[in-house]
Amino acid sequence: MKAVFFDVDGTLIEGTHPDYRYMRENVQKAIRKLQEQGHYVFIASGRSLAFLDEKIRNFGFDGYVLLNGAVIFFHDKIIYKSALEKSFVEKLTTICDEHDMQYSLQGDMHTYVDKNFAYLIHRLGQYGIFADQLTFDYDKNAINVYKLEIDSPRHEDRKYIIENLPKDITYVEDMNHNYCHLEVYAKVNSKATGALKVLELLNIDIKDSYAFGDGDNDVEILSTVGTGMAMANGSVKARNSAKIVVPSVFEDGVAYGIERYILDK
Repeated sequence: MKAVFFDVDGTLIEGTHPDYRYMRENVQKAIRKLQEQGHYVFIASGRSLAFLDEKIRNFGFDGYVLLNGAVIFFHDKIIYKSALEKSFVEKLTTICDEHDMQYSLQGDMHTYVDKNFAYLIHRLGQYGIFADQLTFDYDKNAINVYKLEIDSPRHEDRKYIIENLPKDITYVEDMNHNYCHLEVYAKVNSKATGALKVLELLNIDIKDSYAFGDGDNDVEILSTVGTGMAMANGSVKARNSAKIVVPSVFEDGVAYGIERYILDK
């Protein structure tokens, strides 16, 4: 029995490209073959449950390692969750408010966004995450937050965030010419820690575990599981941390990796 973990963005799909916004047929068939052989398949994503497309949620994955390992679902049951300290969330969001940065607060079931954050809401839409996946009516003090995502069109804003992170908090950043994007979460959690919890639950040896990813937040899981496979379109850090580099998301690299390296012959 094997367990296979799949990142979403840049791995299973490419959310900014209309032809790759959903899992391609070859990828779906390959994952189905894994299930038919009795293997477990999990999403391992920085996304929250609310940010997972309905087609992925309805596909039939055995579970989800979400928010970079802060929340883990096995079937429909949460088996692990670890929220950020409310005092930290309050401090960081205050800094964002003072510097006019926009942010989402990501919970175990919902993602909370200020309805006035037009820039953030527009950018999420470009990745196939729309208003009906967001919760606009909330009390910040009454919710548990597992990860923050912070967006700004000004690159210099990143320093205000990074300079105010305590030692037990980490971040992943995406910087391009249009915006600065930061994911902020606890160091104690990662996709790798989530995968290890799943393997323990299912009593699966680590040598029988596999992961596909493309981003810097996949580095830990790619280097921890038995066989990590990075997408050819992945970051340098992701490709360097994997045992195998498979074709890009545009070439159905996940299907290739499953067929060649995982399926029982």
